[in-house]
Amino acid sequence: MQSGDVVDDVELPVWAANAYHFVTQLRQIFESEEVSSRINHWIDLVFGYKQKGKEAENNMNVFYYLTYEDGIKLEEIKDDVHRTSCEAQIIHFGQTPSQLFDKPHPTR
Repeated sequence: MQSGDVVDDVELPVWAANAYHFVTQLRQIFESEEVSSRINHWIDLVFGYKQKGKEAENNMNVFYYLTYEDGIKLEEIKDDVHRTSCEAQIIHFGQTPSQLFDKPHPTR
């Protein structure tokens, strides 16, 4: 549950000397060969062919039907209570990004 408190400062991990050091270290990691060589797998899960269907099931990447953009057509729900309930779930839990790719993403 959200408290309504404003978060204006973030506690950095003990290994980070300051915010600049923290961002620099993360950037080096994210741009490393290790991450670059595997990022295509993440893209396949989040935006690609492993987002839905059998490939999603095989990769344990299946979510509640309301999280998918085509999971329900809100405008077709006639019952106001049911539609409001579905809208509230989508607003509070979010939705899966649009599926952009239907075949494996190439490696970098």
